[in-house]
Amino acid sequence: MRLRPAALSVAWAFIAANASASAVEAGGSGSDGRVQLDVKGCPAVSAAVVRRVVSVEIGDLLLDEGQGEAGQGEAGGAERLSVRCAGDLAAVEARGRSGEAPTERIIRLDDFPGDAAPRALALLGVELLAARSAAVRERILARQIGAAPAMQAPVPAPTRPPAPAARETRVGAAGLWRSFVREAGASVFGGRLDVGVAATRRGLLTGDVELAVGSKDVPNVGQTTASLLSTGLAFRLCVGRGRLRADIGLGGRIGLVRESGSSADPTNVSASSFVRPWGGPMLNASLATTLGRLALALGGEAGWSLSSVDELAAGSTAIAIRGPWVALSIGADLRR
Repeated sequence: MRLRPAALSVAWAFIAANASASAVEAGGSGSDGRVQLDVKGCPAVSAAVVRRVVSVEIGDLLLDEGQGEAGQGEAGGAERLSVRCAGDLAAVEARGRSGEAPTERIIRLDDFPGDAAPRALALLGVELLAARSAAVRERILARQIGAAPAMQAPVPAPTRPPAPAARETRVGAAGLWRSFVREAGASVFGGRLDVGVAATRRGLLTGDVELAVGSKDVPNVGQTTASLLSTGLAFRLCVGRGRLRADIGLGGRIGLVRESGSSADPTNVSASSFVRPWGGPMLNASLATTLGRLALALGGEAGWSLSSVDELAAGSTAIAIRGPWVALSIGADLRR
């Protein structure tokens, strides 16, 4: 049986109010502290529950039921706690050795609903015994101290390793101009799609795809055109302050060039076209300003083509993809 919280609160309040008046002079009864318990004439009260609650409070000071009557045998020097009932009234009496006045309290059982009544009677009896017996008081105090939870340093919650920072990703587009600076070098205009992913705290791995076209007129011959398709890959180091971002990197570019011509006099001058590879190492850099997730960027590139692709017209080079090149770009990208 378990005592409901409301009932137990009522029991404790009632017991504290009644038992406070039961204290006797210091020194108590002088008994050896043992207690004999009797519960009689209480059909509505479980004697087993009363005995169990008293046993919890005073431990082995409570004598077993078969250890004799007060004043005889082992119970000769014991306190006697008795509970008697008449109707809905119960009298709780604590009596010591002969000649000492007993201590008694009467309560109404109807004030304690359910299984609260036997617990209330037991606790009231313990209070009366504690007022009379120093041994009982010491046993209750020892039990309370032993039941107090030991003070322990709080165990810190396990700490989770910090989640890895999300990698910055850039996706953008730009317009560009590229020029090969050798004599007859091609000058082309086009566009680029690029993407970048943070590889380290300040390192960025970038890649792009680019298409650019340029043409040149050859007097009295016609026109020659160079179409460049390429892809670039670079590793860049990045720095930033406020909204400004700057990076510089090394990488390479490789692609294909299609050179074709158109004749001003098809009868006398024939035209042709061909496709050749081109590419080489490069150095690139950019400067950007951010507007939230959007960034506007100005970029520059310099490189050296390891292949030479020349288109001839009238016995001379009309347009060439070879040697050093430079490029400028302006565009925007989204960053997250």
